[in-house]
Amino acid sequence: VTGGVQGIVIFKPDPPPFVPLDADQWLYCFVLAVTAVMTWAALNLLDSRSGRAMTAIRDNPIAASAMGVNVALVKATAFGVSAFYTGVAGALSAVVVQFVAPDSFTMALSISLLVGGVVGGVASVPGAFIGAAFIFFVHGAAEHVSKGLSGAIYGGLLLLVVFVMPGGVWGSFKTLAARLRSAGRT
Repeated sequence: VTGGVQGIVIFKPDPPPFVPLDADQWLYCFVLAVTAVMTWAALNLLDSRSGRAMTAIRDNPIAASAMGVNVALVKATAFGVSAFYTGVAGALSAVVVQFVAPDSFTMALSISLLVGGVVGGVASVPGAFIGAAFIFFVHGAAEHVSKGLSGAIYGGLLLLVVFVMPGGVWGSFKTLAARLRSAGRT
């Protein structure tokens, strides 16, 4: 059904007749709208009771369990939510690229996504956008500087960010903002 290792070709959907955009512009706006809705939902989830339970389990599962949080249920829910987000992202990626095959998702892509999470800040929604920008722009800039040394430049910048900002860029930004607020109170 899906073509196995040969993959499957997916055609771009045509924009609705009332939208005065071509197919690429419509797809961009659609993906942007879905991203905005999913980001809003993630931020609201983190501010909810379930999100606080997930944060508590991430920080200390034993303490969360002692406070009455059903650790197994919350972990299963977190897995389901992450699978939902991954499925939506995969579907949008398939429509944008117009092709899906098992070879499309390599180990290098998995490592890049992990790097983006670490650089942006694993425990934050805005950190995902910062990490994505890091992967896209820094890798491109490193290739622009030197094609042969792009991996070394990228790796060096990655190590610099990890050592200077161990909580990720967003975590360091939040820490700096908290210090500035507390300095203003004294």
